[in-house]
Amino acid sequence: MTEAHNAYILHRRPYGETSLLVELFTEDVGRVGLVARGARRPRKGATPLEPFRPLLVTWSGRGELPTLRGSEPQGSPVALRGEALYLGFYLNELLLRLFPRFDPYPRAYGAYRETLAALAAGGRDRPLRAFEAGLLRELGLAPDWQHCARCGSAVTTSGAYAWEPELGIVCGRCTTAVRPYSGQAVLGLQAEAGELGPEARRQARDLMRAVLAPQLGARPLESRELLRALYQGKSGG
Repeated sequence: MTEAHNAYILHRRPYGETSLLVELFTEDVGRVGLVARGARRPRKGATPLEPFRPLLVTWSGRGELPTLRGSEPQGSPVALRGEALYLGFYLNELLLRLFPRFDPYPRAYGAYRETLAALAAGGRDRPLRAFEAGLLRELGLAPDWQHCARCGSAVTTSGAYAWEPELGIVCGRCTTAVRPYSGQAVLGLQAEAGELGPEARRQARDLMRAVLAPQLGARPLESRELLRALYQGKSGG
């Protein structure tokens, strides 16, 4: 009997004349690429292969691209609209860019499901930063948010800090570089952190981008470009 897997679709694109190449994030296998044969012309009543819908899927075959054999809905798709939809695409792009295929991260799968629900409920900065920080922990790439990487002193809410990619968070006493991040923003990147004010949220976002940048590479994230266009449209620019 073919094993079934809980999954979400992260991305899909045409493959051949009638098929799709789909990238899944599964609970027990991790990221998987599958060929969905005939999916560009699905039969009546078939489960839509769309992002943000929890699925139960089966596949067969070896190698990098097995064949999708079946998919069943495991609930209604998460209703993401407007900005939340683009932020959902951002989550998907992070998983695609950071996680290798066939390497399970069940805690990241649970965090993904919870973050989608938070976005649908109106959450923004706090669930996004928690998700990003959680991915870094899962990959063993999370810096120490609580101590200076040079002298070991505790990060304080009143301090000012810099990010050194080869080292980590550095306090003002240990660097002559510009220190653009407040201690409040740095500590706000911990899972247990409370709500931040507007300026601390902006700094926390920028700091997380700097931390993620070496892992994501030089190619821009398409979801960020979409979000930038959305925000410019709202501002009339």
